[in-house]
Formats: sequence, structure tokens, C-alpha cells
Amino acid sequence: MEPGPGTVDPATLPVRPDPEDGAPAWALRPGTTLAPGLRAWSRLAVGLRRETWLCWSARLWEPVLLKVVRPGWEPFWVDALDREVRALDGLEHPSFPRLVEDGVRSPLPHLVTDYLNGPALDEVLADQGLLAATDTAHLAVDLLAAVRFLHARGWAHLDVCPDNVVTVAARGRVIDLGAARRLGSLLTPEDRLGTEGFAAPEVESHLGGPVSGAMDVWSVGATLRSALDPESQGAEAVSRVLDRLTEEDPERRPTPDTALGDLVRLAGPRGYRPWPWWADRELVRTPRPGRRRLPDEPGTAPGARSAGGAAAAMGSRQPAR
Repeated sequence: MEPGPGTVDPATLPVRPDPEDGAPAWALRPGTTLAPGLRAWSRLAVGLRRETWLCWSARLWEPVLLKVVRPGWEPFWVDALDREVRALDGLEHPSFPRLVEDGVRSPLPHLVTDYLNGPALDEVLADQGLLAATDTAHLAVDLLAAVRFLHARGWAHLDVCPDNVVTVAARGRVIDLGAARRLGSLLTPEDRLGTEGFAAPEVESHLGGPVSGAMDVWSVGATLRSALDPESQGAEAVSRVLDRLTEEDPERRPTPDTALGDLVRLAGPRGYRPWPWWADRELVRTPRPGRRRLPDEPGTAPGARSAGGAAAAMGSRQPAR
């Protein structure tokens, strides 16, 4: 994607200290032009080096998400924006926002993506409580399908956590690829990636080493663990799969493909899952001990079958046919 033309002079934009950290932040009124055809609507988040704004796109006539460096930025502050642009460019999967504009090399470095309008998982859990086992399995399938696709394109996310998972139309979506790295690239001991408690042990150790897909598998497992209601029907079976996703040894963690197949088994009966039962045939599964399962045998859930409880937190799902 070609860089978007930049005609906004950052020196003309108002700045004031952020009330949280005291560092300079953009003080924009609704309607202020941040980039050609993009007007600020409201600020959604402030990070150490970047801000996230909800904007209105005159070209799309739709709300969009804009990430922009904070005032007084250093050149290396743009690196995360550039990585996110490269990871998102051509990433055509509904679980990720679409890259709308690359403005990394404009006078005010920024990027623009689709706005995924839905609550973050941590907000859902705070407002509605923990998820039932079947709803956790549904979310697991969404997240594992997303990271599997990302890995197939040669990238790892490296910051899957409840804050970076949003629910849109009752499906889990993954945002914020600012920490993304190429699979096989080398982390250095100076790299500080991920969210505490949700980054894989080999990332949190800061020992460096090659980036692997197993790092995302651990983060997905930790995210799901934080969402699962351990008292819900079927939670024990889901928890056993999550134990494998969060193995300390990355070599012992399943691939996203295998984990996806295992959790599809636990996602409830046919009418409750938002995909056709015969789609399961495409998935790799860990063999069940003491039982031979034919590849084309349609699975049924050993766990909960109720569509109530935390299903309301994630939104109602339409039966698949």
C-alpha cells in the first residue's frame, strides 16, 4: 500500500499534558483534521508513544481507527506503526482490522484501519462475568483461527491478551499488531513485548531468541484461561486443552491447527456453533486416548449445551445450518 499523502502540519495541532502521565498529548476537538480526509472524533487510548483516535473518514464515509505518534516523538517511536502496517498489509482475514491507510512517512506519522466496533474482552468480563465453557471454546476457535492465518503469512502477533481481543457480532477479533514480528526473527534481551501475565515465558524472560508461533499459542491459552468460568459445565475439558496451550516448554505446545481441532470438539452441539458441522473434517485433532475416531465423524460436545449464561456476554449466535 502506498503511503497516504500528508498535508497536515503537526505544529498547528493543539497539545496539552496528559492527565495520566503528564507527557504531551494531542488536545483535539471533534472535527479537527488529523490527516487528509480524516477528522478526529474522540480519543480512545493513550500509550507511552502513540495515541489511538476514532476518526471519521470522508472518503469511506465511515468511522475508522487512527494510530498516531504522540507530540514530540522520536524517530524510533514510529517503528511499531511501521511493523503494524507491514503485518496488516494484505492481511485479508475477518478477525483482523483492514489496513485503510499507511501514513507512517507523512509529516504526522500514523496508520488507519477499519474500526471494529465492539467491547474488548476485558470489558466483557468486567461487565458480564466469566464465560461458560462452550463460549470459551467458541472464542478459542476464533482466536486460534486468526493466529493460524497470521502465522501462515509469516508473522506472530506477540501481544494477544484480553485488551487486544474485541467481540464483534458475537465473534472474537484480534487488534493491535504493534508488537508483531516476523516468525524466525530474533528478539533481543532489550525487547519488551507483550502484556504481563499474557506473554509467553520465553518472551517475558527477556533472554532473546527466535520468534515462534508457540509464543502466540501460549498467549491465546492465557487469555482464554482468564475468561473461563471454572464452575461452568464442561470447564474441566476446556481447561485440559488450555493446560497444553500454556505448557512452559514451547516444544510441547500444540500448533494452532491442532488446538483448533481440539477446541471445536468442545464448542457445543451442531445448532449452537456458528459453523457447519462438516467443516470439522478439515481440522487436525489430538487423538483421544482409548478411542479411535474416524476423520469424518461429526463431533458433539462432551460439555455444556446451554446457550444461556455467558452467551449473553458474547452476544447471541445464529445456529449454523
